[in-house]
Amino acid sequence: MSYLICHVQKFKANDVKGTQIHNQRESVNSKNKDINEDRTILNYDLHNEKHINYNHKIKEIIKDGYSVNKGIRKDAVVMTSTLITSDNEYFKKLHHEDQEKFFKHTYEFLKDKYGEKNIVSAIVHLDETTPHMHLCSVPLTKDGRLSAKIIFNRKALLQLQSELPMYLQDKGFDIQRGEVGSKKTHLDTQTFKLKTKQEELEKNKIEFDKADNELKIKSKALESLTSNISNLEQTSVKKSFIGSKITLQEVDYNKIIKLAKKGVLNEKSLNDLKRVNLSLERDNLNYHQMSEEHWDKYDNLNRKYKKLNSNVKDLIKENEIMTNVLEKNNLIPEFKQDLKNEKEIERISRRKKRQDLEL
Repeated sequence: MSYLICHVQKFKANDVKGTQIHNQRESVNSKNKDINEDRTILNYDLHNEKHINYNHKIKEIIKDGYSVNKGIRKDAVVMTSTLITSDNEYFKKLHHEDQEKFFKHTYEFLKDKYGEKNIVSAIVHLDETTPHMHLCSVPLTKDGRLSAKIIFNRKALLQLQSELPMYLQDKGFDIQRGEVGSKKTHLDTQTFKLKTKQEELEKNKIEFDKADNELKIKSKALESLTSNISNLEQTSVKKSFIGSKITLQEVDYNKIIKLAKKGVLNEKSLNDLKRVNLSLERDNLNYHQMSEEHWDKYDNLNRKYKKLNSNVKDLIKENEIMTNVLEKNNLIPEFKQDLKNEKEIERISRRKKRQDLEL
């Protein structure tokens, strides 16, 4: 059974650029180890035909939809990102066309819920471990207020977690409602990934405990078998005076018959049990190693997350310095033209790669 995961993140104006870079894969030197650059060309935006400037788009949306007669605070939330996904096994079962329909139906649902005019982008990432969509929007209410607290209050989030799975079920997708009030709702993307890894580790631990318990049961059966064979070897046997026959006590005879009926005297059965025991011991060792590897990955991700936060702050400062230098030397128009040319070259290159893949 697969569950829908809904994760909402909120952004102030100075955080938007970083999200744009991540969503549109604008950085060549991304530190996100989950990204497979060979598959980045498969990513697509359901709302925009090409890459956009998020800040410009947000300003346009606010200009057209904001109707409150007062200025917007500098620390106001100007954009939200709704991440929609499920577990990786669920998407492995879906054909590529069905995956595309899954995200397209989700986009249509969220577009109606938040208003098409308020959508910034709806990018589907297929170059990471699990397919997922980031739908970015400006949190404008129907009466023209900018308020993420209203659009994404607890009641609204619970409705989203209930209504979207039902909507997808009506479209033919076997997806269930996720956890109510999940803490994932308020986590940033990196922390969300850490939590996901931790859940995978806990799932592996359950499988390990199950295998370990099975190993104990098989071991007890093997011990019992060994004990019965040992008792059988101690059976008192006497040679008969008539011919080459042998005699033994009735109780020993019954013991042999009983064991024979159970198949204990079957050498093949004994060897099979021994092989099962060895196999389970190997599984036990593998699960221990897997558990340690997952914890190592979790710790590494945590360290990378902290380092990434620090790098983002440094990049923001560097960006401010660079912008000031460009403005002082009146180089902004020239810089924008160069950037536009680079993006056009990148767009043409991606289109060519996509055509080559289709061939």
